[in-house]
Amino acid sequence: MTALARALLPFARSLHLLARALHPRGRWARAGACAAALALAAAAPAGLAQEGGSEGAKQDEPADRAAERLNEEGKKLVAAAKYEEALEKFRASLKLFPLSNAIFNIGSMLYTLKQYEEAYAYLDYTLRAPLDPRQREIVLQYRDNVIAQLKVTHGVITVESSPPGAQVAVNNKPLPFETPMKVLVPFGAADVTVSAQGFKPVTKVVQGSRSDPPKDIRVRLERDDPDAQVSVFCPKGADVFVDGQMMGVEVVRIRLLVGPHVVRCGKTPDTKAFEREVLVKPAPAANAFEFSKTKG
Repeated sequence: MTALARALLPFARSLHLLARALHPRGRWARAGACAAALALAAAAPAGLAQEGGSEGAKQDEPADRAAERLNEEGKKLVAAAKYEEALEKFRASLKLFPLSNAIFNIGSMLYTLKQYEEAYAYLDYTLRAPLDPRQREIVLQYRDNVIAQLKVTHGVITVESSPPGAQVAVNNKPLPFETPMKVLVPFGAADVTVSAQGFKPVTKVVQGSRSDPPKDIRVRLERDDPDAQVSVFCPKGADVFVDGQMMGVEVVRIRLLVGPHVVRCGKTPDTKAFEREVLVKPAPAANAFEFSKTKG
């Protein structure tokens, strides 16, 4: 079981009981029914983007306890049909502590308030929990009803990135989860931007319509680190390797990303092969690495 699955396990265990408690007759919500019927517990991954919310922890109150308290207060507001106030409680809960029992709660409130585009991400993410068939059916009904509400104007694509764990924005609106993820995009031309710290952001224009649905995208991110000129001097006749790749013989001048690298000088009749870790610094540093006199 993955760490994410373990984190979401409390949600799976509590889904049935909470749903029944909020449905006194024991009936399950159908697609199109009021989403406020469910205010459920779901755990958020550590990498989740911070949510808004004006609530906070009380003095000397641990963040996890405060998050749990706010979540419970939000569920009481759901029962009182105060959905906007409940949403603020759930957002504040998630902001305080990533394991704050808030993903589905936020999604269900957004659904109730007919903010379908934002609700989709939370509802779809909830499906990563280890749900039994009936529990999964409930969440699928909500998520699929969002798609039905927006089928005339939106399509669903999968966004992947290399490396994974990147942030996604659609038409400059950030989404709450990281790649890989499913994303609602409006028909026509939509700008999908994938970004991660230390990498250059990539924006793709996604085209689609009801008759020609938008296509999934996969983005390879390039590092945004600056590079610098480097000179490497190995013993006479030695092959020169940088980060495992042969770059030349004896003397090599190349550009490398700023940061640590491994230089290897090959064996010669007079010297043994050896490796050295070097640190490339930004200009105007010389970055000349002299190993020509080294015997290995």
